Amino acid sequence: MSWAWLALVDARPDDVDAAAGLRTLGGEPAGVLAAWRRRAKPVRHALRADARILDPQGTSARISLVLPPEGHRLAFDDLAVQQARRDLLAGEPFAAVTTLLRDDSHFEGSLLVARGLDAARLGDDPFARLFPARVLHVSAGVLGRMPWPAGPVIERHGSAQPWPADRF
Repeated sequence: MSWAWLALVDARPDDVDAAAGLRTLGGEPAGVLAAWRRRAKPVRHALRADARILDPQGTSARISLVLPPEGHRLAFDDLAVQQARRDLLAGEPFAAVTTLLRDDSHFEGSLLVARGLDAARLGDDPFARLFPARVLHVSAGVLGRMPWPAGPVIERHGSAQPWPADRF
């Protein structure tokens, strides 16, 4: 699996690989979702994400962004994280999903992407049962579609290797 860095920033960085403006559902500006495909962390608060979620040609979408409050961390093995993952995979697929992380063993958030009628289902994001979610509109230019996980991509078979996303 290849990784990318995602961060919410106030303005589009010059060195970004993809970025798009965010708005609340009420239409208020909510910053920029920026993405980088590189090894080095581009900004201090950036989180790793599955790079397949990125698409500079991607159309606008709604997202459910789950981020834990400062200082809170959950292990991927925590039963609540595992149940959220099961609940998400048991439902109808969305356009894309990725968990967010700082290291190889802790859940640091999630990003769920929906388009069209699926956007109404974002209010029932299973990861939002762990930490509060922000449902936002993201403009075109950063998020695409990716194959829905075929199996337990959150579990590890080696500390830095997620289970292969295309098979179980």
